[in-house]
Amino acid sequence: MLAQVKKLVGAGAGGDFAGRFGAWWDGKDYVPPVPGEEGANDAEKAGKADDKTDGKSGKKSKAEVKPEPEPEAKAEAKPEPKLKPEPQPEPEAPALAEVVEAAAPAAVESADACAMRIQALETLWGEGRFAPGSTDLDTKLLDAVLEHADKPGDIGFIGADGALLGAFAARSDRLGVAAEWRGGCVARLQDLAPKATVSACDIDRPKCFPDHALEGLVSIEAFAYSDHKAGLVSRAHRSLSDTGRWIFLDTTRTTNKTPPEAFASAWAEPQLTSADEIEELLTLAGFRSLRKVAMTEMVLDAARAGYAHLSSVLEAAATNGLAGREGALFLQELAWEAQSWRARIRALEGGALEVNLWIADKTETLDLTQKALADEVLELAVQPDDAGASDALFDKE
Repeated sequence: MLAQVKKLVGAGAGGDFAGRFGAWWDGKDYVPPVPGEEGANDAEKAGKADDKTDGKSGKKSKAEVKPEPEPEAKAEAKPEPKLKPEPQPEPEAPALAEVVEAAAPAAVESADACAMRIQALETLWGEGRFAPGSTDLDTKLLDAVLEHADKPGDIGFIGADGALLGAFAARSDRLGVAAEWRGGCVARLQDLAPKATVSACDIDRPKCFPDHALEGLVSIEAFAYSDHKAGLVSRAHRSLSDTGRWIFLDTTRTTNKTPPEAFASAWAEPQLTSADEIEELLTLAGFRSLRKVAMTEMVLDAARAGYAHLSSVLEAAATNGLAGREGALFLQELAWEAQSWRARIRALEGGALEVNLWIADKTETLDLTQKALADEVLELAVQPDDAGASDALFDKE
């Protein structure tokens, strides 16, 4: 398989990309090829030849000893420039985070790079998906927002992928209004979800939502990448109707630091916060009811499902003739995304990160257990009474 990937990447990738990816996938340390093996052998041969000529030409022992270091210096001088730079590729190899950080701005500016990145993401996670997801996860999001949407109104989306928008269109006749902040994704979402209205907006200022017009709002990782979180919450609250509901799936940290390697392939620099800080912002904005449901295991299952067919994805890419610059970009994005999520999975499994589904309502909602208890008390209170009690309660003239 790696031989096919090597042919696919070709000389355009540079830095022995196939070798680095193969070593990472096998769980081994990357060992760069020694560029001067043949040159070093030639140097050794040249040194031996010099030794022979010195032995034949010199009669004076002192003269023979002095010139001997010269061939050795020449032999060492040839491999030294080649051998010393060998450690240089290793800073590129570790986790590929540094390469991602350096190449991300150029990738965002290039339409071809964006297209290859989206193709790589959908290849790894499934058609219409820009991150790990599943039908069960989409169903939970849509159930939570549609069960509360009793009044007419549109449903807003922030950071949704094409699969979620398509699932919404299949379940509801309401208009889906999507605010998209990730570069290069607007056109792809319009292709995947033609029934939705997709607009390019800042993540913390989704201005495409009219005031008090949305009956529901669904967002994915909006808090994770929003720099101005108070502005995001304020705009979401203002966009919802008086009975509106905000459903959002977000990653939060449980420690003081965010592991950067877990977001090396992200669309933007992560701005993770804690669950307590999110709850405080929602309360200050005026949301009257807040609920939080743990979704870490469901997200982990979706990520593992993507990894399960990664090797077959690489083989298919090699046999489908994706070559040249496009092939190199595709494999590069695929490797970055796979390695980044590999680190994120470890952080989620270790408890440094967690994923929750939040339900924020602008009105008070009665808890289901309290509602059941209230119904039982009411039923007991209106049991049929005997005739004497009935006469006493209702005077008859």
